[in-house]
Order: sequence, then structure tokens, then C-alpha cells
Amino acid sequence: MENILVIVSIIVGMCGIAGFILGIINTIRQTKEQARNAQEQARNNRLMFLADRIFDSSIPRELRLPFYEEYISMKGNGTAVKFWLLEGEREKKAQQPA
Repeated sequence: MENILVIVSIIVGMCGIAGFILGIINTIRQTKEQARNAQEQARNNRLMFLADRIFDSSIPRELRLPFYEEYISMKGNGTAVKFWLLEGEREKKAQQPA
């Protein structure tokens, strides 16, 4: 009977140690994931800021150019790029004599 209690105690103790180690591993993994997500969120926030400047037609186009260039350098694409290109085409057409 005494041997069984010792064996059970050892097994329970080993499970506790294993659980503790797994908890530490999980905490480290979560910390790394949060750090990666924070960098990604910062990039997304910057891209949104740049896109807002690109779409702001109250700012002269030549002053918005640095925002567009940074947006492109950050591998931004989609609607902001299409808007910029279409706006450029419209300006060229408007400058051409009829």
C-alpha cells in the first residue's frame, strides 16, 4: 500500500512539473506572438495613415507624393494606388488642350 502511494505521489509530482514546463513554454510562445502582432499592427497603422493622406485631395498632389512613395515602398497596394494613378490620368487629361 505504501509503495502505491509513493508511485502515485511521483506520478502526480511529475505531472505538476510537466504542466509547469508547458505553462512556461506557452507563455514564451504567446509573448513572441504578441510582439509579432504589435509590429504588424504598427505597419498596418502606418499604411492606413499614408492611404488617408493619398486620398486627401485637399492637399496638393505634389505634396502628397512622399506619402505615396512611402506607401509603395512599404508594399502597399490596392485602392490607394489605383486612386493615385487614376487621379494622375485625370489631371493629364485636364491639362491637355481640347
